[in-house]
Amino acid sequence: MQDEMYMVKVEKMFPMKRYLLFAFCVLLLAGLQAQNTVFVSASASNDNGDGTTWETAKKTIAAGIAAAGGNGTVFVKAGNYATTAELTIPAGVTVMGGYQQSSAGTDTSLRRLPGINSNWGNTSWCTIISGAGNHRIATVNGTLDGCVARYGFTNTMGGGLLIDGGTARYCVLIWNDAIHDDDGTAEGGGAYVKNNGMLLNSVVTECRGDNGAGVSGEDGSLINNTITRNWPSQCGTVTDYDGNTYHTVQIGSQCWMKENLRTTHYSDGTAIPTNSSTSSTVAYWYYPNNSASNVVAYGLLYNWAAVMHGSATSNANPSGVQGVCPEGWHVPSYAEWNQLINFVSSRSAWWCGGNSANISKALASKTGWDLYSNNCAIGNTPANNNATRFGVMPAGFRSSSYAYHFAGYAYLWSTTVTGSYVYYLFLDYGQSYVRIYYGETSEGRSLRCLKDSE
Repeated sequence: MQDEMYMVKVEKMFPMKRYLLFAFCVLLLAGLQAQNTVFVSASASNDNGDGTTWETAKKTIAAGIAAAGGNGTVFVKAGNYATTAELTIPAGVTVMGGYQQSSAGTDTSLRRLPGINSNWGNTSWCTIISGAGNHRIATVNGTLDGCVARYGFTNTMGGGLLIDGGTARYCVLIWNDAIHDDDGTAEGGGAYVKNNGMLLNSVVTECRGDNGAGVSGEDGSLINNTITRNWPSQCGTVTDYDGNTYHTVQIGSQCWMKENLRTTHYSDGTAIPTNSSTSSTVAYWYYPNNSASNVVAYGLLYNWAAVMHGSATSNANPSGVQGVCPEGWHVPSYAEWNQLINFVSSRSAWWCGGNSANISKALASKTGWDLYSNNCAIGNTPANNNATRFGVMPAGFRSSSYAYHFAGYAYLWSTTVTGSYVYYLFLDYGQSYVRIYYGETSEGRSLRCLKDSE
């Protein structure tokens, strides 16, 4: 009796198992069939095409990812894909770059990987995904394959890519930053890898980060990558005699104060005299725009005698002039300002309008500047300034008892004279380029100190 009951139970259960197995297979097949193939080409007119062929390709990678619907492959031709916001590649989506203009389908033999660095800016060879220095390039939950990711920025994790459980392979991550502008810490200038994510067969170079300039992360894998020529975003902090603490920024091999000097004492404790005289033999400091409330944001204005503290002029690199700077720091020379300008001009991520001379926005702060309509001027959309994180503030200058050009111009002293004048770095709210001018030693101007070589 028990056997009969058992047999009945088994007989009744089997049809249900067969039904469930059949249903599972149908769903699995449907899932496989639902995988989408989407084509993206920078030469497309817009995103109105359905993306099912190269002839009807989407124009943007974001539209291609959306068309994949969370399950598929997005094939992308070589070209520059400028992003206005961070991309997110879902877990079921693969973005494959490097397809050439002659590609007629998805044949991988018709695609090129980034290869050597002479290709990394070549839009006829590489799929280049570019940010504007104000957002991360992509969060990768799925797969990013064969692309160049550049000009990304974050103040948290992964300036180029946040690889969160996904995979980035055969990619180049270049000119990306993970920098916290205040007292926090950002990690992984090129990439941050977590939740069993993976970065493999890729290059990470010329990226910056507060921690992990190239790559940082947790619970991830790095396999067969080249991680080289990345550098920290800062070199700690420095405190002056008055107890003011300054953040720093690393630009190339130079480490600069991120803020204008505001001390009222030399490093040996000697007070800097205040005086209304314009005599260059009298050291004094002034408030920007005659207002003490501006000091924290804009620093103080010093005449050249105050800056140099008895030192002789210098155009050496480094200048060798500590002057009013804290111990271990010095006043920059003309040559050192030129080094900064040349380095920033060498990095196309910091150009405006594709012109290596247009770097003033990259050096200027995001706030404080008068507005100006010309393209690439500091005052045109200041929120897009400060890609270098150097953050120059428009403190103006002081002559006799009058303050001039507050909010419009910045003047930063050097140690180098020409005739009876002294050179200074000059930024103008209405200009796109940086100049080195010269002016009177008696006038009050701002100062940025530069760390001594280690």
